[in-house]
This record gives sequence, C-alpha cells and structure tokens, in this order.
Amino acid sequence: MDAQLMRELEELGGEIRPASLRDCDEIIIDQPGFSARIALWGGHLVSFVPAEQTDWLFQSDNEGVETRFGRRHFGVPVCWPWFGANQDDDDLPAHGLARYFRWQLVEVGRFKNGDVKLVIRLASEDHPLLEEMWPYAFELRQVFRLGEGFSINFSAANLSDQAMPVSEALHTYFRVGDNQAARVSGLDGVTYIDKFNEGKQSTQEGDVTPCEELDRVYINSPEQVRLHDPKLGRTLLIESQGARSTVLWNPGEALAKLRADMEEGDQSHFVCVETANALANQYQIAAGDMHQLRLTVRAESLD
Repeated sequence: MDAQLMRELEELGGEIRPASLRDCDEIIIDQPGFSARIALWGGHLVSFVPAEQTDWLFQSDNEGVETRFGRRHFGVPVCWPWFGANQDDDDLPAHGLARYFRWQLVEVGRFKNGDVKLVIRLASEDHPLLEEMWPYAFELRQVFRLGEGFSINFSAANLSDQAMPVSEALHTYFRVGDNQAARVSGLDGVTYIDKFNEGKQSTQEGDVTPCEELDRVYINSPEQVRLHDPKLGRTLLIESQGARSTVLWNPGEALAKLRADMEEGDQSHFVCVETANALANQYQIAAGDMHQLRLTVRAESLD
C-alpha cells in the first residue's frame, strides 16, 4: 500500500490490520467520538461504534462457508450489479459480485467539518475473474464519511460501450436489542413485494413490527425511514439518495435455524434495512455514465 496513504491513515488514528475474512486486511479507525472497521474484502463497513454506545451494525460470529462466494452476515455488504439471484445464470452468486472481491484503499482525509473520509475502489480491470463473469467494464467507489453518524456514497461507473443493467442494495445489518420489540416507521402506505408470501403485492399499514420473518421489497419508497429500538434505547434515522426501493429482511427463528451461515439467536439481534434499487426499480447505466447511491445514518432520541 502507498506509504503516503499509510501516513495519512495513521494521522487519523487508523491502521491496517490482518483479519479473518478471506485473510484480507481491515481498516481500523479509532477516534475520540467513535470507532469503525472496514473490511477490504467486499468493501464492507463492518462496524460503527459511537463513544459509549453499542455498535450500530450487527456481525454474526458464524464465518460461513470458506469459499469465494460463501456468505457472511455483518455490517453493510454491497449487492451489485444484481440484487438477489441472478435471473440469467443460476451459477452466479446471489447478490452480485462486489461483495466477493478485494477492494483497494485509494484516499484518506477529512471533510471540512472534521469527519473522517475514506475512499475505496473496485475496478473490473483489476480482477480477471470479474471480467469473465460480467461482460461490462466498470469502476466502483465507496466514500465513507464517519463522524457523529456515518454515510456511504456508492458510485458505479459504466466504462463499457453499452448500457449496463443494474439492481443493487447497501444490505445494512442494523443491530437491535430485540427484533420482536423493534419497529420500522416511514413506510406507511407504500406498496411492497412479499418474497415470504410468494411475491404477493401488498400495501404497508402503519409501522413494521415485530421485525421478524421479513423479506419485503418496498417499491418507490421514501428517502427516510426510522428504526426504533426500545431495547437499546435509540432511534436511527436512515436516509437514502439515488435509491427508489427499501428492502426489509429478517429470516425469523424457524428459517434462521435452517441456515448454516447463522448462529442460533442471530436473527433476534438484527434488522436489515436496505437502501436499494430492486425489482421494478432496477435501471440501466448508459455507456460512459455513472450512478450514485447514498446511505446516511444518524441517531435521534428514542420516541
């Protein structure tokens, strides 16, 4: 890694450490107001812990199958360039390719207000396997802004000479004290596709609670939702830009027990609230064009 980048990272109270995830490094940031971890494998924001608070993000202790496309449940995985199963090739992994390759740290610094800035990059030209699996040249970047809360500005540039189809999500695992008591507000009146009910279309009535046995894609959803967590005594405001879908996921106890990539009881301690463009909200990036997807999370007083 570039020596200048390493010096700049050290000035932010950061360092690169070996990690268990595919034997790939993690970026560790330790500030007076928060600590954070970013896994270069898959470009995951793994952890964000404000001072004297519980981690806002969930991490399962189950490491899953140790293959390139083995899943793990933690932090903010990037689902790109498709969300869910690939519709054209069953042999391709679920939720795209970006979460299964090593990203590169390319910039370190601060924003004008003092928030920490980290930029990581994944380019198809750097990975021959990506070029074999996906017929479009691309460059992805994530700009992490870390301070009182966090934001992820995810950009995808189409470097090929044809339009590129995309469905996507920032598949955020939010930690909760008890998914039975947690609730998601802000989706009242929004149409959703219920994957746990044979893809039936329904309309949300009121808040979503309890947050269990959920696999819902909310179409044309608002830019703000809130995750209320009475057990941990906090409400997280989740804002999005460039996203037209919100996905809620929690497997529930029965399905979680059938999964080899989750520990017993994991489902009780997370709710996935995903910033997405999925199903009817998938789109195309024109040749030479770029699309940005932004997630911002901050805490509010519990109401």
